Amino acid sequence: MIFSPADAARVARALVATDAVRIAGDTPFFYTSGWASPVYVDAHALLCDVAWRTELMEAAARAVTPLVARQGIGAVVGSESSGIAFAAWLADRLGLPMLYLRKRPIGWGVQAQLQGRLPHRGDGLPARVLLVDDVTTDGRSKMAAAQALRQVGVDVGDALVLFDYAIYPDTPQRLAQQQLQLHALASWAQLHVALLEAGRLNAAQAQTLAEFTASPTQWSLAHGGTGASPVGGAA
Repeated sequence: MIFSPADAARVARALVATDAVRIAGDTPFFYTSGWASPVYVDAHALLCDVAWRTELMEAAARAVTPLVARQGIGAVVGSESSGIAFAAWLADRLGLPMLYLRKRPIGWGVQAQLQGRLPHRGDGLPARVLLVDDVTTDGRSKMAAAQALRQVGVDVGDALVLFDYAIYPDTPQRLAQQQLQLHALASWAQLHVALLEAGRLNAAQAQTLAEFTASPTQWSLAHGGTGASPVGGAA
């Protein structure tokens, strides 16, 4: 996480305030990674709220500026489709070029999957980029995106998301193996607190989220989901 705890808590409150958090009823949510979950974070809700969107993107730009300088990042790449808008707003505030990465190649050549003109550094090599998306569960789709970028010669070592659950097992180790550093504006720890403080949970929902927080793996297995994310799709 690159936000301070206070700022991360504010991001979590923004997600609650914009109704970006959905709590499952009798049927859990199933992510593309196979995990079953009682909660789903739809960051698209922030797109429609200009005040919250503006505040969070300006805060994100302030938080990520030191990382950009330290890593020599020269462009921002948004993941199709959820990350494109956030990447564009962030790139505008950072004064950097913005590109986007398709989920799958369409056509041939470098631009079959990566759309936009990649700038180069002074030494002639492609600029290092910051990968941007909205939400991640176990990070596998971010690793796949980084791998796709590297296959076309792009230098990427950092990914930024608005929200990272940060509770699924082995994710830090997998990210480290892929030489990818994941940064998030907020995580489940802050969002869980924000939901409780908002007073929007009934007793059954509060109990369900407490059980999920205690062991997301066991909760997933008990509700028909996977206990270990397979290679391939993830959020």
